Amino acid sequence: MEKLNCLRCGAEMKFLAREKIQLGQTGWFLGDLGNLLAGALETAIFTCPKCGKLEFFQGDLFDDEGVETGKMAETTCPKCGICYELDSPKCPHCGAKNENW
Repeated sequence: MEKLNCLRCGAEMKFLAREKIQLGQTGWFLGDLGNLLAGALETAIFTCPKCGKLEFFQGDLFDDEGVETGKMAETTCPKCGICYELDSPKCPHCGAKNENW
């Protein structure tokens, strides 16, 4: 896969995760039944490490990306280089602040 550059700042985009986005809408009479019947859209999510911009792409275009659906997205600590879960406010190894948080 060729590299993707951020449309905002020009930095190289990093692959974040593959996720299914729920399709459909809530209706007045049937409630969420339409959501059950609509299915989901497989997406590939990329992030810019510099400005935080997110880009969503059709998932089947990025089959070669090695992150499993449902796996917690990770980030790399700029201070010590360890990978850890993106939803942590700081690095569990060195305590540096998570710039994405």
